[in-house]
Amino acid sequence: MEPKASRRGVLLRHTADRASVAFVLTVFAAHAAVYAFAPTWLAAVAMIPLFLMSVFVAPLNHHHQHLNVFRSDVLNRPYDLVMALVTGIGPHTWVLHHNLGHHVNYLRQPPAEPADESHWTRPEGSQMGRVEYSLHLFFHHLFDVHRVGREHPRQYRVFWLMRIPLYLLIGVLVWHSPYNFLFAFGLPAAFTCLHTCWATYEHHAGQPTDSHFVATVNRINPIYNVMSWNLGYHTAHHMRPGVHWAELPELHREIEPKIPLHQILTTFW
Repeated sequence: MEPKASRRGVLLRHTADRASVAFVLTVFAAHAAVYAFAPTWLAAVAMIPLFLMSVFVAPLNHHHQHLNVFRSDVLNRPYDLVMALVTGIGPHTWVLHHNLGHHVNYLRQPPAEPADESHWTRPEGSQMGRVEYSLHLFFHHLFDVHRVGREHPRQYRVFWLMRIPLYLLIGVLVWHSPYNFLFAFGLPAAFTCLHTCWATYEHHAGQPTDSHFVATVNRINPIYNVMSWNLGYHTAHHMRPGVHWAELPELHREIEPKIPLHQILTTFW
């Protein structure tokens, strides 16, 4: 039977993204409704529920930057802006830092050079703790974006061009209602970005860097993969980063015999 993700749509590259796009737009609508209609005190109360919803959009932002959801950039670029407002990770940031950085270099940890942009070791080679890693990645990732961008000028140009509508949109929203923007978009997005850094620690930290098969932890718990949109099948993702998220379980089954058993976790947490 043809994999579900390989069925092509008219607007979507893969019909499996009907669910993901509907989810993203629903979460964005919740943020927008709080911004537009809630009094400031209610927007402040809603900040935590909005953040909790947004953390499930972050994996979809990651997937979209690997393989754009829509066939046309007329739809992909506004979709970038929607997810940037929700997740705190702007258009093409994933492309530069993650696709052209982390995926290329993740088998090289400091002191090796060039090192993984999401590196989990300190300069002398000792392993960071999860809090240290999360804060370092959160505050340092844009420096790496600009460094990688200078090596990939075409992608870097798109990164900066997409900043124009993003910053204009943020400016209008802040001008119209600064406090509601802070609680409905600003703080939930910042917390979501920090949570994304926190969540990525377990993917590689402390693992050997000899090959794809030993450098990545997989979490195959079905509930985890529903909530992370199959990001638990992480070795498969690193082996073929352009594979659609709905096809990762099938690819994982093909390569599972080559993955050490202790790097295949069945637990949710």
